[in-house]
Amino acid sequence: MLFITHDLGLAADRAEHLVVMYKGQVVESGPSREILTDPRHPYTKRLVSAAPSLASKRLEVARQDDIDVSPTGAIEAPMLERAAEREEQADEVPASEPPLIQIKDAQKIYKLRTRGLAKKEVRAVDSVSVDVARGTTTAIVGESGSGKSTLAKLFLQLEPLTSGSIEFDGRDMTRLSRKELLAFRRRVQPVFQDPYGTLDPQYSVGNTIAEPMAIHGVGTPKSRRERVEELLEQVALPTELRDRYPSELSGGQRQRVAVARALALQPEVLVLDEAVSALDVLVQGQILQLLTKLQHELGLTYLFITHDLAVVRLVADNVCVMRQGQIVERGTTDELFDNPREEYTQRLLEAIPGASFEFATEA
Repeated sequence: MLFITHDLGLAADRAEHLVVMYKGQVVESGPSREILTDPRHPYTKRLVSAAPSLASKRLEVARQDDIDVSPTGAIEAPMLERAAEREEQADEVPASEPPLIQIKDAQKIYKLRTRGLAKKEVRAVDSVSVDVARGTTTAIVGESGSGKSTLAKLFLQLEPLTSGSIEFDGRDMTRLSRKELLAFRRRVQPVFQDPYGTLDPQYSVGNTIAEPMAIHGVGTPKSRRERVEELLEQVALPTELRDRYPSELSGGQRQRVAVARALALQPEVLVLDEAVSALDVLVQGQILQLLTKLQHELGLTYLFITHDLAVVRLVADNVCVMRQGQIVERGTTDELFDNPREEYTQRLLEAIPGASFEFATEA
């Protein structure tokens, strides 16, 4: 088997031999466990230090070697400070302040046709309640089909509720007028999982990023072009890409364009549905750092939909675990990782690739 991957935890679990490539060349090759426990090349060292699966095990800042491996990895000072101060920041949130997002007993039932005229009900979301405080990151985790993405679509008003209620900043989302719904969409922006299906193939990168600003009447054509260049730099893409089309980009580049588009309107809330799953660990680390930086500077609120618990440990304040449309466990990130109560949550944690592998650490 030839396994092409950016997941070093998966490589540690499955591969006997590891080949590390950088700029089209093999920079290190040998037994996988030897390389991951004692990397020789500076690029390999940066890959190992950037792997988010390490975030739950050690919080040392990776040493910068004399090699250009930009964009940098996830294990950097801003991310580590965020993780280390998570509990303190949670204590600083005023108890009297109402949650920015309140989902109460949300239910979504799909009626699927089976044989003939018979129909079958599928409860994609079943009596789910979630509160998200302003300026925090709440992660919704679970296996495929657990209802995570459906819950996100309900909040984004892309799917109608079957029953229950969703409030945003004190307003009932089911009673918004068209004008109020447009204002809501400016304050809340999504980044979806599929970097291939979420970009219009007939729009250039520049037009894709500028489209939300044009729809909402933000700025002039000149200021929008300047904003596009600024956003491309923020997500580590060269400004020359603004005239290219999605078919000319890699999956990781497309996902970064999607992140840039979501940031164009400077929203208050980002709904990130597997937003970094298509990125290699170094680019993933930079996007997570960017999101963390923006959250600190602008007070952004994130609803983070993911199956990657290693990333959750690094970025989330609170975690809700979903299974078969229901939330089976919830709590602060540290509580859930250090003392999971439900067997299902324990199995999810045990399934993290490389969870039991001792990677290299730097002095």
